[in-house]
Amino acid sequence: MSARGTATVAAVAKGLPPLSLTEVVATSGLMRRTDRKYVVRLDDFLAVAQAIGPSLYCLEIDGRRVFGYSSTYFDTPDLAIFRAHRQDRRRRLKIRTRTYTDSADTYCELKVSGRRDETVKVRRPYPAESAHGLTAPALRFLDDALTAAYGRPAPRPLHPALITDYRRSTLVTADRRTRITCDTSLVWRAGPRSLAAGSDLVLLEVKSATERNSVTEALAKLRIREQPVSKYCAGLVALGLATGGNRWRPALRRLGVV
Repeated sequence: MSARGTATVAAVAKGLPPLSLTEVVATSGLMRRTDRKYVVRLDDFLAVAQAIGPSLYCLEIDGRRVFGYSSTYFDTPDLAIFRAHRQDRRRRLKIRTRTYTDSADTYCELKVSGRRDETVKVRRPYPAESAHGLTAPALRFLDDALTAAYGRPAPRPLHPALITDYRRSTLVTADRRTRITCDTSLVWRAGPRSLAAGSDLVLLEVKSATERNSVTEALAKLRIREQPVSKYCAGLVALGLATGGNRWRPALRRLGVV
């Protein structure tokens, strides 16, 4: 995704009233939520912003409205976590560390699939210098969280399988019940391999406590269709590190990646 995409999102974000991180976390933690994803061109993104802009706020921290993210995903040597997503198993999970590159704040995160397509996320602060590995306390945290969710500990052994880097702006509806994350400049990395998503695109994720909301309804009126995509799974397929990823081929074509 090109710098033009980031600049376009930044321009829209700049025109919205600000919302502090404290306000966002206090009113819409959304650790249990329904996610809907869309890959849109810049003209469609601008149409969405115009349609719902009057009801939006933008996350602002220290004067910034566009933030750098870097996530390291972990999997077993045979990619058991990827395969569970490929096979659309009910008990799916993702394990990652996430670093907010502007502040170096880092978290160890676990995402699991709840009932009725819910996504449930738990996380804990993590040392930035260990972002590309899992410490013993992190493994205990993951074991405890997965045992509570699925009745079993985290798979072993776990190693870093993929890194994603991108820029993000976060928009929040006036009722604080829905967030829209707007991702641009997406790059996948694994060892010496790297690949950037195509130019002039925005990956939107609509995160809401309810399945239907004003944002998804506005997208439907604009005839912008949902595009299921996992940055982790699509990245493995795009880099040629995993096979059998046909379910993510449409998303990769939308992202400008063959």
